[in-house]
Amino acid sequence: MSLLLKRKSIREFTSEPVKDKDIKKMLVAAMQAPSANNQQPWEFIIVQDEKIKEQLSLASKGARMIKYAPLCIVVVMKKTEKSPLMRPQDCSAATENILLEAVNQNLGAVWIGVYPLEERYTYINKLLNITNETAFSMIAIGHPKNDREVSIRYDESLVHYNKMK
Repeated sequence: MSLLLKRKSIREFTSEPVKDKDIKKMLVAAMQAPSANNQQPWEFIIVQDEKIKEQLSLASKGARMIKYAPLCIVVVMKKTEKSPLMRPQDCSAATENILLEAVNQNLGAVWIGVYPLEERYTYINKLLNITNETAFSMIAIGHPKNDREVSIRYDESLVHYNKMK
């Protein structure tokens, strides 16, 4: 089965740390993502500090698992001049690549949305000293505490050929 069909959101982790080599593989995958005009409007903050993770977990109700994850990667969206309106798509692709490489490394992960919610990215920007850029997403990563089946979401009724019906 492809990585795409193995990916699921994992919100509970063991305390086992994520290896540096696995972190690097996820970052290599992130930076391999497509981007408009090859602008690559991203930077990444690796957060392993317990106090900072606890503060990040307060960014939203959906972020609470960060406190318990051994690793959080924050995707930062940089300003660009080439294709500024495409930056969210570019950072989404980078975020998805991290999720897929986490699966490839037998890790669990969950995407926590930040941008375009101003209260979230303002809070995270201040906390992590991000200036002139914008926190885009956070990814909680670790070794899954439990294993569960992936639900296949394919729905034939959502597929149209040539035109909407």
